[in-house]
Amino acid sequence: MARKKKQEVKINSVDSLEGLCQEAYNDACAQINDAQRTINEMVNSANPEDVDDLTKIAKGKVDALKIKDSAIKIKLEIAKLQNDILKNNGDADAAIKDRSNGTASLDDFSKVREMIKNGQNNNPENE
Repeated sequence: MARKKKQEVKINSVDSLEGLCQEAYNDACAQINDAQRTINEMVNSANPEDVDDLTKIAKGKVDALKIKDSAIKIKLEIAKLQNDILKNNGDADAAIKDRSNGTASLDDFSKVREMIKNGQNNNPENE
């Protein structure tokens, strides 16, 4: 797999926003695909006679579905941001100001912190 290009995040930069959204979208798509692949592998390896195996597989499927759900939420947030930008005739700055009244709140930072924390906890590579 090719090494990812390091994304430089700049405040008030439309190019930075576009790159960051694209990177988040690509990562979300990869998480969805990995979660679905994991679910398929677990289902195909299941032995219907062994209840312990089925219980473990069910737990693994729930964990994979949580990852998939989180990735879908990220994709939806990106779509909402794109929609806001389109409503403002392509002006990302105006869209962001309309969304947040031009300011960042403590709630915004806590949401970002929570997403990062949950992303690390939901990433199977960290285990």
